[in-house]
Amino acid sequence: MMRTVRAAALATALLLVPGLIPATALAADVCSDFGGTVEQDGLCRLREEKPNYTLAMSFPVDFPDQGAVDDFVTQTRTGFLNETKTPNFANVPYALEMQGMPWASDSTRSVSFEIYENLGGAHPNTWYKTFNYDTADGRAITFDNLFAPGANPLNAIFPIVQRKLEAEMGMPTPVSDGDGMDPSHYRNFAITPVDVVFFFDRGELMAGAAGAHTVYVPRNAIPPLAV
Repeated sequence: MMRTVRAAALATALLLVPGLIPATALAADVCSDFGGTVEQDGLCRLREEKPNYTLAMSFPVDFPDQGAVDDFVTQTRTGFLNETKTPNFANVPYALEMQGMPWASDSTRSVSFEIYENLGGAHPNTWYKTFNYDTADGRAITFDNLFAPGANPLNAIFPIVQRKLEAEMGMPTPVSDGDGMDPSHYRNFAITPVDVVFFFDRGELMAGAAGAHTVYVPRNAIPPLAV
C-alpha cells in the first residue's frame, strides 16, 4: 500500500510542476524528428533504406525514464549514421536494426533493445541495452540495486544461466566461473512478474560464434527483488 501511495504522490507532484512537458510528448517529437510513427502499441517505428545503408528502429515513447531512452536511441542512430559516411572495406551496405520491447511487473517498467549492427566487418554484431525503472519509488533499477544488500544473487543466478545455455546449445558451455560470477555480465535485464530476463551480447559469456543469448531466470529460484 505504501508503494502505491508513494507512486501516486510522485505522479501528482510531476503533474503540478509548471511548464513540465510530458515525457511522451518529448519522445513523440524525437520519433517525428527521425521520420518515425508512433503506432497503437505505443512504440515509435521507422525504417530508412538508402543505397549505402538500411536503418530500422523501434522504441517506446512512454517509458518513465524516457529521457535516458531517447538519449540512447539518438546516440546509437547518430553513431551509426556517422559510420555510413565512409565506405567499409567490404563495400557493402551498412545495417542497423534496433528493436525495443517493453516489459512490466506490478511496480516496475523495463525496456530491452536488441541491436543488430553490420558495419561491413567479417562478422555482424548483436548486442543489448536495457532500462529498468521502479515506478513506486521513482528510481532507475540497476543490477547493483536489484537485490537487497548482501543477497549474493549470482550464487543462484549463474547455475540457472549455465544450465539454460547448455540446454540451448545442446552441449556443455565453456562459461568460466570468473565470467559467470561477474556482475558486469548481468547489467542488461528486464523484470516480469515471474522472471528476470537476462540478455548477453554476442561473445560476452561464450565465443562469438555462439551468438547472443536471452535467458529467463525464475524469480522464485533467486533471492527476492528489492523492488
